[in-house]
This record gives sequence, structure tokens and C-alpha cells, in this order.
Amino acid sequence: MELVLASNFDDRLVAATADLPVATFFGGYPVQLTGGGRPPRILPQIGPERFRAHLETVHRARRTFYATLNSNDLGLREYGTGYIDRFLREVRDLIDLGVDGLVLAIPVLIEAVRRDWPDIPISVSTFARIRTVTQAEYFLALGARTIILEEANRDFRLIRGLVRAGAEVEILVNQSCLPSCPFRGHHLNTSSLASQPGASCPLFEYPILECGLEYVRDPAKLLSGIFVRPEDLEVYEEAGVSRFKISGRNQPTDWLARVARAYTARSYPGNLADILSLVQLRGPRAALRKLAEGAEREAVRPFAEAFSALERLEIDNTAFPDGFLRHIAAMDCEHTTCKACGYCRRIAEEVVRIDGRPLSEYRAPVDIGPPLELLPVLRDPNDRCAGDPVEERLLRP
Repeated sequence: MELVLASNFDDRLVAATADLPVATFFGGYPVQLTGGGRPPRILPQIGPERFRAHLETVHRARRTFYATLNSNDLGLREYGTGYIDRFLREVRDLIDLGVDGLVLAIPVLIEAVRRDWPDIPISVSTFARIRTVTQAEYFLALGARTIILEEANRDFRLIRGLVRAGAEVEILVNQSCLPSCPFRGHHLNTSSLASQPGASCPLFEYPILECGLEYVRDPAKLLSGIFVRPEDLEVYEEAGVSRFKISGRNQPTDWLARVARAYTARSYPGNLADILSLVQLRGPRAALRKLAEGAEREAVRPFAEAFSALERLEIDNTAFPDGFLRHIAAMDCEHTTCKACGYCRRIAEEVVRIDGRPLSEYRAPVDIGPPLELLPVLRDPNDRCAGDPVEERLLRP
């Protein structure tokens, strides 16, 4: 087993995971020419010197580091004169800092990198949204080596097909996205564009708010999401997977180390919510609570109260039945509905507690509609992203 661990650029993280099978760390600048898959206001505000120093620490520990240049939308800037040359200069700068590999999502960027660096390892980001073996084959033919799965990480027919096709498959394990999330495309584009130089940047990403409201309305959907329990890694290993990715570039060191330790141990005898991202619940709760203190408090308050109801969420990881993921792996989740199956809902009734009470006692808000009126509220009045120590470097002629 190899773990691929998010880096918050704290050197203590490397030491805290020294005895764990962390093979690779990943991360990037908060603002990059291509963007980097996360809104910059939530990431460590680092510059080249901190980046270089952190990579030196990673390499002393005999681990590798992959830079995330994984946006799926370049805002049509790629058509501008000199854009690809500027991108390749950014890649050169990262390689000079000591980066060992790249995480990319857009084929034209992979083509550009392969032309100048034929041998640098490339992982295809979850932002590429690989859902078929044929789709992955195009990326492999371009020279990518690793396919990272997030949305399709419970599709074992796909996983086995990718392995047969010669791909190294990497499974993202601790995300908590909705199954077949309809808000995913909008979310990825929002993050991609917000993390590019000079971009407008919302105070909070509206698609995550939409996603979180699905869980507020029906917390049982949490169990049909895309997380992987530490106890279930062997199901992937039997399918030919040995590389597991842990997200959380915006998380503190202690949290990242705890998650890595849980997956190394293949067991977490506590609240599973402690090691999952749950950005759909934690993010909106914090953002709405802050907005509810301002001028738009009347519009925001119902949503803030709805999310607050799930503040004391517990998913008892010891109460899952044996073979939880094996049962899902045997289902055809891609071609049926959760309502028709009902398996995850039945398990949710056993393992989910809200404010210490069973899921059957939870009462979802009935007077809350779509949060459309919050779209303008979520716009940053300064219309710029917070903190950008590298923008000037990126915009040089």
C-alpha cells in the first residue's frame, strides 16, 4: 500500500508521518497560471522559498512531491499568444524547485509537458472526471501514468478495466461527495477559475452549498457517497489497486496525520466523520454563520440554521456490517437508483447519529427552498481572491 497525502506545506507533517507508507505528497501554490483545483482563500499562502524548503524536507524523508496544476477550465486563456510558453515556464520553475511529478486534467497541458519533459510522471486528476476505460486510454496514450478516481471510486468494473489497460489507479478515499453529484461540474469550474491570476473569487463556492443541502435534507445520502472506509481498502487491492489518495490541503497537520494513520492501520474505531472531508457540511456551516452576522442575515439565517442541525454528526465506524463495500461492489450502482436499492439507507439507520439521536429522529427542514438568492451574497465585495504571493511572478511578460 502507498498513500498519497495532501500537503499543507508544514514540514511537521513529513515528520508526523515518517513511520507511515506515505510515498507522495501533493500540493501547489494558491494561485497559479492554470489554477490548481482549490479556491486560494482556503490554502496556505506560500511563495517559492517555502515551496522549495518544504520539498527539501520531503526529499530528505525519501518521499516524492507532485504539483497540482489540475484545473479543468483555463477561461479560454489557452488561446492567447504565449500562454503555453508561460505554462511551460511555470512547469520549469516547479521542476527547478524540486517537484517530482505533476497532476494535470487537460489534455493540451499534458501534450505540452510531454513535448518538453518526456519522462516526468503525470497523474490524471479527478478533475478530468474519468468514467470509462476508453476515456482513460486517451490520457494514457498522451503519456500519463496514473489515473486518479474520485466520483467513480466505487465502480469496480471500471477499476478492473483500468488496471487491465495498464493504468496505475489511485483511489481518493476520504472525500464525501454525493453519488453522481449533479453539482460537480459547476464546482470544479468554479475552483479552477478562482485559482487563476487576477480572477474573481466568491466568498464561498455555491455548488458546495447545493451539495450540502442535499445532505441536510437527507443525511442518509452520506453513506451512498464516495468515501472509502479504512477497513475496506483490501477490496481495491484485490482489484489491482495499491495507491490511495488522502485529500485535505487546507487541513491542519494533526488532522492530516490522523487520517493517514487511520488508513495505514486499516481501521478507525471512532466517528468516521472525523477523517472525512465533509466539506459540504463544514464549509457552508462556517461561511453561512459568518454571513448571518452581516447585512444579508435575513436571507442567510434559514440556511445557517439548517446546516447547524448537522454540526453534531456522528458516523459510528464500528457499527458498519462486515462486507459493506463488497455488497456495494456487487451492485450496479451506475445503472440503478439509491431509492430502488436502499442498502446504504438501511445501514445509515444503524450508524448515523445526529446530536446523539438516531437518524430516524432527525427532522429535515421543510421551509427551505433552493438557495438562489444567496448567489449575489456569496460574491466577494472586493471581487478578488484573498492573498496572492505569486501572482506578480505569474503575470510577468
